[in-house]
Amino acid sequence: MPEYSVSWTIDVDADTPALAALAALAVQRDPSSWATVFTVHTGEGDVTVDLASRQAARSAPNASRNLTP
Repeated sequence: MPEYSVSWTIDVDADTPALAALAALAVQRDPSSWATVFTVHTGEGDVTVDLASRQAARSAPNASRNLTP
């Protein structure tokens, strides 16, 4: 099974790096957050994966069963 490096980027205003990390974590953990776009780094280049659009596709009638995060 391949191993991937996955990143999520957000710009945050904060007084310290630790407070910036806490603010970013709060955004990720917020159930109403749209923080669902990740960059997956592969040996062949970077791939952008939007999990929200994949979830929407799964919820739609006649959604493809081949969608995987």
